[in-house]
Amino acid sequence: MNSGYSRFDSLTSILAGTVTVAGIVVFAAAPVFAKTPQEIAQVAISVTVQINGQSSNGVSSGTGFIIAKQGTTYTVLTANHVVSNAKFTYTIRSSTGKDHQVIRVVRLQKSDNDADLAVVTFNSTESYPVATLGDSEQTTVGTQIFVFGYPANSLGNRYGTQRNYEFSPGYVTSRIPIHKRGYTLRYNAVTKGGMSGGPVFDGEARVVGVHGEGELDFATNNAGSSIDQLTTKTGFNSAIPINTFLAKLSDAGLNRSTLSINTSPTANAPLKLNNPNDAKTYYVRGLTRFDKGDLSGAVADFNQAIQTQSDYVDAYFYRGLAYFDLRQMPNSIADYSKAIALNAGYVDAYYNRGLVLSALGDKPGAIADYTQVIRLDRNFAPAYNNRGLALSDLGDQKGAIDDFNQALQINPGRANTYFNRGLALFRINNDRSALADYTQAIQLNPSYAKAFANRGITLVRMGDRQGAIADLQQAARLFKAQGMNADAQKALDLIGQLQK
Repeated sequence: MNSGYSRFDSLTSILAGTVTVAGIVVFAAAPVFAKTPQEIAQVAISVTVQINGQSSNGVSSGTGFIIAKQGTTYTVLTANHVVSNAKFTYTIRSSTGKDHQVIRVVRLQKSDNDADLAVVTFNSTESYPVATLGDSEQTTVGTQIFVFGYPANSLGNRYGTQRNYEFSPGYVTSRIPIHKRGYTLRYNAVTKGGMSGGPVFDGEARVVGVHGEGELDFATNNAGSSIDQLTTKTGFNSAIPINTFLAKLSDAGLNRSTLSINTSPTANAPLKLNNPNDAKTYYVRGLTRFDKGDLSGAVADFNQAIQTQSDYVDAYFYRGLAYFDLRQMPNSIADYSKAIALNAGYVDAYYNRGLVLSALGDKPGAIADYTQVIRLDRNFAPAYNNRGLALSDLGDQKGAIDDFNQALQINPGRANTYFNRGLALFRINNDRSALADYTQAIQLNPSYAKAFANRGITLVRMGDRQGAIADLQQAARLFKAQGMNADAQKALDLIGQLQK
């Protein structure tokens, strides 16, 4: 057997009934006044709720926000994937810490091409405020927004009802024309798992979007390394514009008169990105150019921001990210190091610098950076995963498996981490456990070609020739469909050896 076939390593990112109610609609005739971030946060706290699901097979955590009230019945808007499992029983935890049973779920997403939206209802005699909805068409590129939600993980008592809220500011970086699940409003506000379904506010505390698509990491092939893909922390996330929901009110059994809506012109105008004249505007235009793939233009804008303000830490971070995608690794490391020098607690800068060091073959340096990430945030699952990969490549399989175990405790749904642990187990000849991990990775991601390939190789070593051929054939089909022709040929070559 060619042992090289076992080295399909990958880095994981991380970085997703009908009612009719009565209410009050507000159509302000005059512009509203911008609020401070503190005022917006107070509004967000009062209208946002946790959505917690539970079944015999596990638990789930998401976010939503109250949009209507009729008597003692409240309606909450969220992302459909938060409440998509019909086997789960869902509860709402309000801002006062009280739990209420969800009595009805209306899933507005009927197919993969529908917006990822749902409404749920609950009953309560408590008096809860209702969110005011705005006009997402006013939320243009350069507009400041605020994302609110309840991130979740299984460590640090931040799971289920024990979650704490986070309030994350950012700027709209692009408005993409179409997305099959409706996520066309993109921004650089940092978000985490569990915040899906949470509100995105404008500067007047009006909801302009439903957050739900987490960080879209930029992936870069790393030719010549055992690690075939690097995923960087970018901080770019997406929401479904609130106008998309307003166009689907009849599907939800609602009408505009049931909601609080204020579409007055915003008092908090977007930054004028066409003619920047200060550091912040250059920085935000750099973000928009980076988000659209104009890396050289982004670097030029970040240069201007840094020339204007030499301690602009986020400009160094994003310039480092642009340099990474331009394959200018020394410049990338220098910028991440400068960001860390300016902010010793900059978790994402340590994480991304670790990725660059790993890409350059400096595993000890990468391990040091991932370790610092973990010191700063012990719930950062990708840091455990990536440190585990580096340890495994250096021969420390026990340390690697410990890290993969920790990553899976924090985020048990990552197919890549099961794959990586399977590889470490394979390397110490624990074939049965490796087989179980590759199988779990395939269950989580049925298109995971590398998992089929490595499971086939494991079956070869266990003496199951027919099972190995079946897995390798599936791996070859998937590799070919995904444009990975060299890997497809490797799998076919091994099948040929097994059939002799």
